[in-house]
Amino acid sequence: MDARVERLISEATATPARRWALAAGGVVVIAGVAIATGLVLGAEGPAVQAGGDDTYATAPGCDHVDPEAVESLLDGAELETAEHGRLDGADSATCVWTSVAAGDAAPRFLHVDLTAYYTDRSGEPSGSQAAAGQLEGLSPVADLEGAAPVPALGGGALVWPGDSGGTGAEVAFRRDNLVVRLAYGGDEGTGGTPLSYEDARDGAVALGEQVADSL
Repeated sequence: MDARVERLISEATATPARRWALAAGGVVVIAGVAIATGLVLGAEGPAVQAGGDDTYATAPGCDHVDPEAVESLLDGAELETAEHGRLDGADSATCVWTSVAAGDAAPRFLHVDLTAYYTDRSGEPSGSQAAAGQLEGLSPVADLEGAAPVPALGGGALVWPGDSGGTGAEVAFRRDNLVVRLAYGGDEGTGGTPLSYEDARDGAVALGEQVADSL
């Protein structure tokens, strides 16, 4: 297994904060700051459970990602990570698929994070406001080459290059107090040529639309 594929696996299976820290380029700093912002919005009194007005009491799990949609992006996909746990003022699920062990399939990864933010104990910010703040924190990536809004996924939804090489793609969107983040990338085939940003973008957006429809 060459070093680039090893890096691919490491990035794909890392926690959200560590995954963005492992990637290259300015997007990492922006995304990392956005995650931190989302987690400290309720720092004065992070809730341990959803408030009455929070649409999502827990983060939806990996069953909201259609296996056929995953297989269309990663031939021979295997679910490597399926985790669900509490954060300060939120509940989060992480799902990671890779095709690196699928023999003659192109090595690729798909990482999906779903985080339900809770209304702070003080009542402000609400879970929906905390989730909106997460997307607002990502707004600087809109200036990156190749980044674009995704109207089909709602206000504030974005797609942008997942690394400095402009190959993989990341998508973020919101539904009420839930933020969904996806990262998709890898190789075009088995010859070591990276997947183009255009293909990664289209795949990530299509999967985002499928997940959004399932919520």
